[in-house]
Amino acid sequence: MQRSQMLRSGASRGVSRPVLARATAPASPMAHLLDAGVLPQQQMMQAGKLSSHALTSQYLARIRSLCSIGARAYPGIEINPDALKIALEMDRERQVHKVRGPLHGIPVVLRDNIATGDRMKTRTQAPLATHASCDSFVAARLRAAGAVIIGKSNLRQWAAVSVPHASASWACLTILAVDSAADGSIVAPASNCGLVAIKPTGRTAGGQGGEPATAGPMAPSVREAAWLLAALTGERLADGLTLDLAGLQGRRIGVARSLFGLCAGTDAVIEQALLVLREQGAELIEPPPASGSGGIEALLRSHALDALVGPTCHGVSPQSDLPHITVPAGMVGGLPVGLSFIGPAHGDMPLIAMAYAYEQATLHRRTPALPSSITLALR
Repeated sequence: MQRSQMLRSGASRGVSRPVLARATAPASPMAHLLDAGVLPQQQMMQAGKLSSHALTSQYLARIRSLCSIGARAYPGIEINPDALKIALEMDRERQVHKVRGPLHGIPVVLRDNIATGDRMKTRTQAPLATHASCDSFVAARLRAAGAVIIGKSNLRQWAAVSVPHASASWACLTILAVDSAADGSIVAPASNCGLVAIKPTGRTAGGQGGEPATAGPMAPSVREAAWLLAALTGERLADGLTLDLAGLQGRRIGVARSLFGLCAGTDAVIEQALLVLREQGAELIEPPPASGSGGIEALLRSHALDALVGPTCHGVSPQSDLPHITVPAGMVGGLPVGLSFIGPAHGDMPLIAMAYAYEQATLHRRTPALPSSITLALR
């Protein structure tokens, strides 16, 4: 489906949190595999039981199915017309034993301000028919890792909704996505969709002609998000250090109480998460609220904290250079709640280890399901 068709049909609109968290396509024989995760998908492809072309085709079918249910269920803006061609090329490479890594042949969604030097447009400039002259650093790194860029998710400029971060939530329709955060658009939509997301240290320009933004991965698990982050940064992950079941042992973690109080149900879920952190060996500290420019980093430093934790919400440290990870922490009224880990600058790897240890101790993520009442919810 072309970008202009989506805009005419209203498909560029975001959706409300209840719809996003529960939205997926009607069941198909491969539906379980679409949400199983990268590792099972790679294992099946390596065994010759699945191809990247078939997997990409199924994700495209899911996207088109949601678009047919109702335009507002579809926060994407464009499908890559070359996605199946790229998937076939990745299959050919696998046949000659050229596997580039854990993302080889896996479909990935990019946010629209991340430039791609192909037939897709950049920064939602549908009326101007704007094409990027070359790949951004992010897109180039993903292609080098063997990922199949399947399409673009929307920007808030075209998201006619009351919650801006809903525009970034196409990641719930594929297994992996790369988002950009100028105002919280990595962790907030991931939390709303029951996903893991990592906003890494630093700020980079992911696209062309747009505001500076940090590109970060969204995925079903910390392991998959870490793989995607490694592809984006070019860093080699040491799984034994980054994905450590004892990652919380001896860590001093501050509780960001200023993030509590918005929802009693969410607060209760996060209180249970704090108990798990203690059980996993973390020391919890109750510091005063951070304030002013650089307040979070100053708080971490003055109290010798390895991280701050609290409920994931829009606007938490989006303008800072600090790493921020959200991990599913439970459900409230059938909707996902995320636990945020915020760490010091360049403390990404220890933060990933803490998030992984919490994730593996709880395994809260649930595969989203489409309720029969979605038609009413979309009105």
